[in-house]
Amino acid sequence: MNVRRTSFLGVLVALALALHLLESQIPSPLPWVRPGLANLMTLIAVLVVGWRAGLLVAVLRVGIGSLLLGGFLGPAFTLSLAGAVASTLVMALMARGAWRLWSPLAVSAAGAVAHGAAQLLVLTAFLLRSGDLPWLLPWVLAPSLVAGVATGLLANLVLLRWQGYFRAVA
Repeated sequence: MNVRRTSFLGVLVALALALHLLESQIPSPLPWVRPGLANLMTLIAVLVVGWRAGLLVAVLRVGIGSLLLGGFLGPAFTLSLAGAVASTLVMALMARGAWRLWSPLAVSAAGAVAHGAAQLLVLTAFLLRSGDLPWLLPWVLAPSLVAGVATGLLANLVLLRWQGYFRAVA
């Protein structure tokens, strides 16, 4: 890995962490609803550098963020990690066709839905009854989809604005 790419990933991790910490301070209408802006950096990493870079950004954001917020290895960490890994993997699968088959908006929306679904599966495995899952699905996936679309729109703007720089990194 070259120095430019390593520096770029460091900046993405730092920005993702800053957005993660900022989001933790925003009151949410429902406990599981967050804007998901930190996932913007994971999406950019996946689209510009590749899936391994995206996974690195996501895992470091969750790990360092939970250490700073005091929830390392707690329930919130487990849910966040499951969602981040699932989201990154779904975005990576779709990113192979990004800009040709899928837009960053579609990639982000699918990643956000995967994030919410993974968190629900972890909750169902450890805390909820399986009968609660159908009732919770729309309450988790609808806000996830809205956040994913918003993040995808932001990613489109960032990628179009900085595409010359990103070409130099990739």
